[in-house]
Amino acid sequence: MNNEIFDFENRVGEDQPEALTVDIREEKRNFSRLGFGLALYTLVYLAVALVIQIVVLAVNSDLFNSTLFMNMISPISLYLFALPILLLVIGRMKAERPEKKRMSVSVWLLILLISFGLMYIGAYTGNIFMAIVSKIAKYDYSNGLTSLIDYDKLWITAIFVVIVAPIGEELVFRKLIIDRTKKYGGFASIFFSALAFGLMHGNFYQFFYAFAVGLVFGYVYYNTGKIWLSIGLHAALNFIGSILTAYLSSGIENSELLNNPELTESEMMQALVTDSLPLFALFVFFSVVIAAMVCAIVIPIVLRKRITLKGSEIGLTKGQTWSVMFANCGAIVMLVVYLLEFALNLIPGQ
Repeated sequence: MNNEIFDFENRVGEDQPEALTVDIREEKRNFSRLGFGLALYTLVYLAVALVIQIVVLAVNSDLFNSTLFMNMISPISLYLFALPILLLVIGRMKAERPEKKRMSVSVWLLILLISFGLMYIGAYTGNIFMAIVSKIAKYDYSNGLTSLIDYDKLWITAIFVVIVAPIGEELVFRKLIIDRTKKYGGFASIFFSALAFGLMHGNFYQFFYAFAVGLVFGYVYYNTGKIWLSIGLHAALNFIGSILTAYLSSGIENSELLNNPELTESEMMQALVTDSLPLFALFVFFSVVIAAMVCAIVIPIVLRKRITLKGSEIGLTKGQTWSVMFANCGAIVMLVVYLLEFALNLIPGQ
């Protein structure tokens, strides 16, 4: 197996570069801009999305039945309104793209397999966590993401989920963040990027898997300097997790064999023939899911000595790095905003 993206100068935990003279306070002020920027990015997005829905409700509420309109709310709010605010706030932060390195197709596919497994491990973790919360709160929470999928118009959902979202989210949460934080070290930069990406989703159904795959996407971009590679991973996972899953599920939901218990023997045999393909496809899919989940745990353990990241480029110790990244006003405000969003989404009836 080609291992060119696994061999780098410094491993996590190895000796850091010779100490440099660094103004910790200045670094905190610098990083604080990123925290404030992400907080405003989220607040503007939520505010604009709410205003759009209020206006539509007053003018033409039928639009809420439109798959196209419901899928357009987020990208319009994020990229036409929230993103310019983020860019304005972090404009003074120095950006430096990671050094470009080659990644073979075989390694990309291996990382896709790991990401696929992590996505479902995270998704099941989120579902279990919310099931516990539902039992404690005595309220049946639902995953709002499923309401955006129209089985009859999957192509519309595919445009936004497989193309628009991966491009926009990778540019913001990988390129913009990592380019501005890589000097603090690979692990710290990737961790902050993944944490912000997970928290941005605003709910526990999506947080765990978004954070997990965010670590992988960040690792790929940090070690290759090629954002299109992480966009490709993101798009592939969104296609599998949303479009392909919805397509297979729709075949089962329309199954005569499962939905009509009063079939005659001949009708049952005919339905069994008709439904055999989607049932078999679903069986194969979940077999692959289980295999991918195992691989997502085993492969990183086996390759742990090859998974390497550079330390701080400006000579910060580990303690100084985490202090710079989280012990500042901007990061604290960002975390408070995200936690409030999580809390609001846990209010029954929301």
